Amino acid sequence: MCYELVELYSACRCLYYQHAVDRCVAYGRPGHGIQRRTILVGYACSEHTSHSSGYDYSSHSAQYSDSGYYSSGRSSKSSRGHYR
Repeated sequence: MCYELVELYSACRCLYYQHAVDRCVAYGRPGHGIQRRTILVGYACSEHTSHSSGYDYSSHSAQYSDSGYYSSGRSSKSSRGHYR
């Protein structure tokens, strides 16, 4: 199966980056599709981060929460130096 990776801003869904298609051996054959994978990055693009843009984040239906990356309860200082 061929994959296409697309990165979108999580709040406004504007395009951040569209990667090239990761091709498999069946690429180009009739009836073979490309599966699109979406990754949400950041929060909002520069156009939608301005307060004067008029974009209403509260009307967006999705609710976003902390990724949990820094939510382990430990401070970032205590874990520093453990990785190389």
